[in-house]
Amino acid sequence: MSAAAAPIRHRAPPRWILSFADLCLLLLCFFVILNAQKGDPKRVAQGMRAAFGEPAPAAARTDYRAALLFEPGEAVLTAPAARWLGGLGRQAAAAGADVLIVSDGLDPATARLDGWELAAARVAATGRAVRAGGLSEAHVTLSIPAMGGGRHRAAQTLRITTAPRG
Repeated sequence: MSAAAAPIRHRAPPRWILSFADLCLLLLCFFVILNAQKGDPKRVAQGMRAAFGEPAPAAARTDYRAALLFEPGEAVLTAPAARWLGGLGRQAAAAGADVLIVSDGLDPATARLDGWELAAARVAATGRAVRAGGLSEAHVTLSIPAMGGGRHRAAQTLRITTAPRG
């Protein structure tokens, strides 16, 4: 038989190549999930819903300077702010929504409270006012991210987000 007529034999790929490809895909998925953890879980869930054709529910977010909602140097809401937050609680309860209240920054210490105590007390007072509007405590979330070490703003800001449940 001549060399030209000899059949061409294909060599089978090594058996480890399939395991290696599987490992690469698992690592890729791991890093995608790890990156998704950095974001807001509700926004990630909304994006997942939108990817599968379900419209993402809208969330309303507004930032407020705490000094404008409270008596000077205190954790006592002004009367208009208390009424407005109660109304926000009523609207959220009627719409079946959750309310997230996040504190960022510190106002200067007072004779009665230091900056950390004042920030925490103001977030709690805001949550109580929303709850007084009729929204269940289970649907109000309060958050105070890490404060101190120069990572906070010079003045306290309250970020109030209303989002549909789900």
